[in-house]
Amino acid sequence: MTQIRLLPLLALLLVACHSPQTAEPPDDPGTQPPPGPTFTVHAPHDAPSPYRSVHVLLGDGRRFRERLDENAVARFHDPAIVGPQDVSLVIVYASGEVKVQTYLALEGTEVWLPSITNSISSVPWTKQGTLTGRVTGVVDPRFLSVSASGKGLYGFTKLGAEGAFSIDLRGDEPGTVNLFAQETDDSGQNVLRVGLQRGIAVGSGATVGGLGLELNHPVDQTLDVTVGGRGARGGEMTASLQYFLDGQFLFQTSAYGTLPLSVPAIARTAPFDALTPRLRISSGSSSTFPEGSLQTEVPVGAASSVTATFLAPLRITSPAVGPLEAPGSASRSGLVLSWIPDGSAHLTEVTLMRVGEPGPLAWSVMAPTSITSFTPFALPADLAPVTTFPAGAHVVWATTTWWAHASGYADFFTGRLERDPGMEIRDTQLFAHVELQ
Repeated sequence: MTQIRLLPLLALLLVACHSPQTAEPPDDPGTQPPPGPTFTVHAPHDAPSPYRSVHVLLGDGRRFRERLDENAVARFHDPAIVGPQDVSLVIVYASGEVKVQTYLALEGTEVWLPSITNSISSVPWTKQGTLTGRVTGVVDPRFLSVSASGKGLYGFTKLGAEGAFSIDLRGDEPGTVNLFAQETDDSGQNVLRVGLQRGIAVGSGATVGGLGLELNHPVDQTLDVTVGGRGARGGEMTASLQYFLDGQFLFQTSAYGTLPLSVPAIARTAPFDALTPRLRISSGSSSTFPEGSLQTEVPVGAASSVTATFLAPLRITSPAVGPLEAPGSASRSGLVLSWIPDGSAHLTEVTLMRVGEPGPLAWSVMAPTSITSFTPFALPADLAPVTTFPAGAHVVWATTTWWAHASGYADFFTGRLERDPGMEIRDTQLFAHVELQ
């Protein structure tokens, strides 16, 4: 996330981050067990990082703050915690760098903070099998690539002469993989022909040999692309037709220019009939001030044409921002972040950080589109070595997001909403500059 662009967080917290342990008092039959938590926050689980501490603050943290436990969870016990909550993760690294992620107006008594992490933390090293064989129908083997993958299985390919291949499959458990090959032109950018063999079983380190994979699907079809609806604008655009199988990316074709665009495609005949084609179309650049970039990702099925819809560009109204060559200027005193999003979007995220990360403080705020401003507060001095933004050059990275599978902002905090190739996504990006005085 495009994806949601949150600051990376981690789940495997260091033992040093645990709260101090105290001895349990003796049982008192005259006391009642403590009440259950009135508000629970689940932080996302990402790869390990040298954290000094991670705290969860409600509001500005003066009254309610908790350190994440070993399961990346913070629980608050106080009947005064009622209604929507503003939740901030305050992350202090061993280097002294501080990152804050604030989520505004979270409803309910238990929330799961979203994560942008889609990659695995490590590749399994257990060898489940090896695939060997040859690709036929190749015109120029120099531009051939072969891959294999499946759920929890990852392939490492060696290519030989005249289309020969050997692929080691690693994973925690046996399973099935899909074998895919493609040949490009001499630029390596344009796919000419592809081949696929589905459902090859691997396990116990055994070799599956003698496989023959034919490049029998030329890229000789087209997908016609137009843009309509709110947020559409002229100029040159980039369109990519991405093909997924079982949720995993296989390959893509692309086209660039003014609308309408014709993107190269393949015939949806077996074995490619099970693929999920997904169009990604973008306009502008995130660093182009003041409109930034617009993107839409939409599943296209078996259609030969598609009309995409953009969100309207996001506007930053405070602090005063500008392009790299003419940054805005703002006082650190009374600093307010404010913006104007497309009202049809589900959420806005705005990040303010020092130019040339890592900086002493980076702060992101996520909000429903009904909320259009946020005032960064002074961080508690006993939690963070940096409590406010320093003077100097900063960047503002701002996005708006709409997901077809979401009914509203609250869905992003249930822990159940996941990105998948069959879901339409619209987002905007803007990268602007400000000098804080």
